[in-house]
Amino acid sequence: MDGVVFKQVGQYAMCCIESFSDELKDTLRANLTRICHGADQASRSMVVFKYAATLKSFWDRYSSKDQNTRTGMLGELLAHVVILEMLDDFDVVSPFFNMEEKHIRKGFDLILYQPSTDEVWITEVKSGAAGKKTSCAASKSMLAKARDDLKGRLAESEMNHWLNAMNAAQKSINDKKSYKESVLAILGMEGDKAYGNSAVPSDNNVVLVSALFNDVSHKVMETSIADFTTTLTATPIFKTVLVLSLHKGTLQKLEDFLRAEAGC
Repeated sequence: MDGVVFKQVGQYAMCCIESFSDELKDTLRANLTRICHGADQASRSMVVFKYAATLKSFWDRYSSKDQNTRTGMLGELLAHVVILEMLDDFDVVSPFFNMEEKHIRKGFDLILYQPSTDEVWITEVKSGAAGKKTSCAASKSMLAKARDDLKGRLAESEMNHWLNAMNAAQKSINDKKSYKESVLAILGMEGDKAYGNSAVPSDNNVVLVSALFNDVSHKVMETSIADFTTTLTATPIFKTVLVLSLHKGTLQKLEDFLRAEAGC
């Protein structure tokens, strides 16, 4: 994709959005309804699931939030796009929108399904600027926070995380998809473990995502992400892990694009 540099090595991947290219804009246009509503809802003919209405709904949600939440929303949006376009092994089986309230989804950020292994991957996205840190330090800090948050959440006896995930998957996966019942069964089993106080992080495959908004001339070095991944995988906290480092210069151009597309 023009303006986007992507590299995957083993259990980590790096994606740097060096410019907000026309191709990237077209990719956002093509995928926004699927990202926000899920593939099943986006395939429906109702106006509410079309691009214009989805943009309006996104902007209504986005514009009413504080800056930290806005940053998180745009980081998660970019994660959706990159996973859909760059990680061919995975299908995203959860929508961006939380239909119960105008907010980002509670529980887990994204649920992914890997058809080749018939397994579900729980995804956590942490977003932010570098502040006084280097790009490497900021990215590693966000990845560590994603790790710690998922480690805690996956050990909780909290069924709502899994009920929300099942509800999201139910709305997102097209009824014609052969793996729909498999995804729901996997999520249901984890919900049963939460109910029985036997939930442990090591039962779950996870994707940890850092979405850094910082001048792309200050690169995230591959060695820093590789070292983080090596350290993480040396201690078996999770069943399997994929680390994804996203880096974009600022969120302003993305925000301006969405505002303009929504006519606001």
